[in-house]
Amino acid sequence: MSDEIQEIESKIAPPTVQCPNCDSMLPHELGEVTCSVCSAVSRIEHKPTRDSWMDEKVSCPNCPKILRVGVDERPCALRCSSCTSVFKVTRHVVKVGLTCPSCERELRIRPRPGKRSLDCPACSESFHVTF
Repeated sequence: MSDEIQEIESKIAPPTVQCPNCDSMLPHELGEVTCSVCSAVSRIEHKPTRDSWMDEKVSCPNCPKILRVGVDERPCALRCSSCTSVFKVTRHVVKVGLTCPSCERELRIRPRPGKRSLDCPACSESFHVTF
């Protein structure tokens, strides 16, 4: 049996929030969040997300049991009441859709704060996006 803790990604993500100092996108987290562009610290709270995290249901990775998470933080550790396995519910990885300005192909990427240089996998065109 492996000592590695299995991970399940949450289906719920906090809303996208802009930095009040530089207007860049802040990381998708709640609580004290540091802007990766200007280093400003903001306190982000969103009751609907915390309520949804509390009520979120996940499947145990080792048995057929469905569990209510019951914790308003991500990541968090859970123990299955049926098989007693321990696993972690991680943050939801947010992806956004954008269109290549050259070939108009729809691309899905994980947004990171600040300016990014991208190469379209379809036409190899380089372009910049800012989050």
